[in-house]
Amino acid sequence: MAMLGEKLKSSLTGLVYEVKLIKGISVLLESIDRRSQVLTEEENLDIFYEKIEENNSLKNLNPLLLP
Repeated sequence: MAMLGEKLKSSLTGLVYEVKLIKGISVLLESIDRRSQVLTEEENLDIFYEKIEENNSLKNLNPLLLP
């Protein structure tokens, strides 16, 4: 289950998103650089995104994908 503020990394693009809104089964994700948004269903998060743990933060991500 997604939570507001949770950070997710796309398995397809490698971009990092933050959960901005949850309404029913719909989840709005916004990229960390705020250049793009994705509207998807909650069940797709387990398939196409991986959760980024706060203690691991953004250390292991490609710096080119960060703001």
